[in-house]
Amino acid sequence: MRHPALFGWLNTHVMRKTRFSACRRNGFLFVGLCAIHLGFPTTVWAQASTPPATSAPLQANTAAQHPNSVAEQIKQLSTALAHAKTPEEAHDLQEKLEARRSAKLSPTTQLLVRRAEKDLTTDKPDDAVEDIGDALALQPDQAILWRTRAQMRLVAGDLKGAITDIGEALQRDPLDVESWSLLASVEEHRNDGKAALKAWQKVLELSPMTDRNHKRLDALHIKAYGQPT
Repeated sequence: MRHPALFGWLNTHVMRKTRFSACRRNGFLFVGLCAIHLGFPTTVWAQASTPPATSAPLQANTAAQHPNSVAEQIKQLSTALAHAKTPEEAHDLQEKLEARRSAKLSPTTQLLVRRAEKDLTTDKPDDAVEDIGDALALQPDQAILWRTRAQMRLVAGDLKGAITDIGEALQRDPLDVESWSLLASVEEHRNDGKAALKAWQKVLELSPMTDRNHKRLDALHIKAYGQPT
């Protein structure tokens, strides 16, 4: 399937195209593997669980279980990511997570994401934001689309809109390392060092191998609290 690779391409391209020069210096802006304390609603931690049907025909039962099976796979892969022993293992797990998160995107939605990709290559980030907005109108339940529009909004210079979309993404998928990583970067650009640090600490909780030597963590700590004396 093309869409997992496409989202990886978007992450890289967004980092190159962003209007904020600091984004280009920040290698952790979109970790390709990114809230109660950050001001998001407490529902960000809620995980809905619908019991599978037991009396319906097999085909209907399978369809009913599919959303839960994807959610369970994401949960299991996220647990494995938190215990990964090497960056390579973490990268492989993150690729699998991206595939699961984009598995339910419809062909029309994928077409809109590809259109957004084209807009970015032609330096039209505002059009890319609109494209992903159209995709969200079709599938507003897909957290990866909210995260993607947040990335587009960051490129377009809309930090407030990016924060709003990240909040929507994390309400639907609080285990998404890339959303938390993106949040850390946006908060850094908003000059809120403490919020950026808290978001990055969440990244490390979910994926320690993302910043194994704590270079990014230390840099954000300095921004939040100043140089140690």
